[in-house]
Amino acid sequence: MLDECGKTLHDDQFNTGLWSPALSAAPLSVLEAFFAALRAYDFERMRVLLADQGFSFRSPIAAFDSADLFVQYSAHASGIIRSVEVRKVFVDGPDVCHFLTFRIQISEKQSINVVQWSHVENGRVQRIETVFDASVYRELFPSPSPQTEGRGHR
Repeated sequence: MLDECGKTLHDDQFNTGLWSPALSAAPLSVLEAFFAALRAYDFERMRVLLADQGFSFRSPIAAFDSADLFVQYSAHASGIIRSVEVRKVFVDGPDVCHFLTFRIQISEKQSINVVQWSHVENGRVQRIETVFDASVYRELFPSPSPQTEGRGHR
């Protein structure tokens, strides 16, 4: 990722506070920082990249309208992620679409193909929508009671 002067920022510079959404508000740069935080299991850094108001996450297995709850869920679910391969990226203004392969390990190693569509506003991720075959996850993360529907897991 590049800073406001066009210099490359490396993963270790994120932890020093040298990067902020205001420095590099280009949607692709924001999403690259998001995936770098995910790879580093740095959920504090991930949270900074998400909108404080109006955040939305939707997937076949979970839905969140709170960035804080999404980050808590991500921290909980991250233990099974072994790697994330970015296969293709498309950018259309504030929208970024990633074709990804998540390599996970539950009882055995598996690869899950995922499409993630993200929307960035004011240098922060406002919306994330993912599409994938969730059958393996449904076994690991069963549906909660009806009272929590719409506020967390699906």
